[in-house]
Amino acid sequence: MSTATPGPDPTERLRERLKFFLFSRVLLASAFLGTLAAVYLGSGDHRYAASIQLLLLAIVVTYGFTIASAVLLLRFQQLVVFTYVQLGFDVLLTSGVVLVSGGSDSPFVFLYSLVIINAAALLSTSCAMATAVGSCVLYTVLIALSASGTMPRPGYPFHPSPPDLQLILRIAATDAIFLVIGLLAGSLVRRLHETERRLGQEEAARDRLSGLHEALARNIGCALITTDDDGVVTSLNNIAEEITGCRAADVMGKDVGALFAALRHTPAGRQQFMQSATSFQPTEFAYRASDERDLALRCSTVALRDTYHNAIGALYIIQDVTKLRDLERRVEAESEAIVVADSEIEEPPATNGLLGTSPAIARVHAVIAKVAKSDATLLITGESGTGKEVVARAVHAQSGRRDRPFVAVNCGAIPETLIETELFGHARGAFTGAVAARSGLFRSADGGTILLDEVGDLPLALQVKLLRVLQERSFTPVGSDTHVTVDVRIIAATNRPLQQGVQTGRFREDLFYRLNVVTVELPPLRDRRQDIPLLVRRFLRQFSELHGKHVQRLSVAAARLLQEYAYPGNVRELENIIEHGVALCEDETVHEQHLPLYVLQALNGGASAVPLTTVASIPPPANPVALDLVDGNLDDSVAAYEKSILLHALAEAGGVKKRAAGLLGINYRSLRHRLEKYGLGTDSNDLDARSVV
Repeated sequence: MSTATPGPDPTERLRERLKFFLFSRVLLASAFLGTLAAVYLGSGDHRYAASIQLLLLAIVVTYGFTIASAVLLLRFQQLVVFTYVQLGFDVLLTSGVVLVSGGSDSPFVFLYSLVIINAAALLSTSCAMATAVGSCVLYTVLIALSASGTMPRPGYPFHPSPPDLQLILRIAATDAIFLVIGLLAGSLVRRLHETERRLGQEEAARDRLSGLHEALARNIGCALITTDDDGVVTSLNNIAEEITGCRAADVMGKDVGALFAALRHTPAGRQQFMQSATSFQPTEFAYRASDERDLALRCSTVALRDTYHNAIGALYIIQDVTKLRDLERRVEAESEAIVVADSEIEEPPATNGLLGTSPAIARVHAVIAKVAKSDATLLITGESGTGKEVVARAVHAQSGRRDRPFVAVNCGAIPETLIETELFGHARGAFTGAVAARSGLFRSADGGTILLDEVGDLPLALQVKLLRVLQERSFTPVGSDTHVTVDVRIIAATNRPLQQGVQTGRFREDLFYRLNVVTVELPPLRDRRQDIPLLVRRFLRQFSELHGKHVQRLSVAAARLLQEYAYPGNVRELENIIEHGVALCEDETVHEQHLPLYVLQALNGGASAVPLTTVASIPPPANPVALDLVDGNLDDSVAAYEKSILLHALAEAGGVKKRAAGLLGINYRSLRHRLEKYGLGTDSNDLDARSVV
């Protein structure tokens, strides 16, 4: 049987088998018939009287039929019919051999078995069984007719075996052997064909996979190098040849470290990789090519394992990232700074004083437009620095009271002993030092709007009086018996949840519900990061004008830091950070080193900055060698140093001045005095700083 090749049509496979079958018939016919003639007719003992002419005739017929079959095989399409004809001829030929060579005593009965096995090999089990049955029938008839003398036979020198029980048992045993051979040969050949089919499928799949691997390796655009488990190169693609400048034949069998020094492993390191890892993290390394080019290569390494997970080698995937790195450096060089203060860049207007395009700010604008026309009490909530006073001013500016006063009161910045007289005024002589009457802030805001910022810090006793103002729009100044009626819209603001104050008893519940008529909640800056570039642009322009500079840009690193920072002090903190950067900047670009130290440490996971309260405890240099004075003047140098500390404190406090005063160890009034001294806390400057949120 010829070995089937994977892929051809089944008809073609059968045609190939038939060619081999016909060739085998010629060989067998020549061998067996020649042997018969030589042994039985060429010897001196003529036990058989068969004619030599009869044997020659059988040989001629066999050759002639085989040659004709070989010619027809190339043209015949019904190969199954053709196969059955060939098998029938072989059965007849075998019967003739048996008849000539002694009938039931012939030693060539086994030739039937060869025909049956050929039938199984050519077609299937059913063909083998059909041939076996045919052989049984023909053999039985042949022996029976010969034994009974019915069939003419060659003149034997002895009489054939009589048709007794022994002859019948011999015939039955021979027929049974034919059937068993047909069954076993068919089963064996069927399994062999199935194995052959699966092997063909696996070989076809292997060829397809091999072709895919070859195409992938040729077109992937990366250098692919495979090694055995000792690091010896076993294959590489054309890209690897181009990078190394070496031919595959010159590299095969060498250690991969000889090609790329960065890929060299110690025996222990290679063994650890093969045993415990499936891949290494990609690594980049520099490589000097054969043509003296300096390349940047990126390598990913994967361990190769067999079906049983035994390490058999490694695959190195190497990419040439030289152009990518050059492009990154060029982009970094050309775009080292991000322009954010260029006057040519279109900037959206700060509607209602709020600069931004985020959905959160859009919702605040919508609420302002709805509540501004009414006189309903408004409660503004939000973290410190989110722009609560800006919203209050926007509501006042769009209301019918826009031409009347707007008075802002920071309830947390006024001492508890003075807050009542600040709000409601006092009569002359009401207490020691009251040499003149004071009208109070509520009366100053008559007809307009008053903002009670940090309303949660009001003392409980004053909360009762404020509740009466909300209900009756009247109050009694300290030390006076006269009730004063005012027409004022009250807007309250707080950076802490008033509900918690109600639960702890620090804030009156009835006052809370009086204030909480309409609520505006301001989002923290970390929830509206898309507005940061607009705010930075505005602050750069504002502080450049303030400090007489022309700062226009943030470096890429500085912009990335500002975009990632959490801003606990919100917009006010961003404002202070930008002023800090502009103050330290010496050219047109604010770089990373110009940002406050605490911002860098917060993003880099470093330790917190040295507390400002410890600055005074730092001793001067033991042996100063030079004096670094501003313009050679001690007073100017001290002023510049004090201003830097003030800016640093404001930045650490997120723009909250009370917190900054605590960090510096001074009271709030002293801090305000120092800020005004250096132009950092004047009313006009505060208004400019608060006009953009």
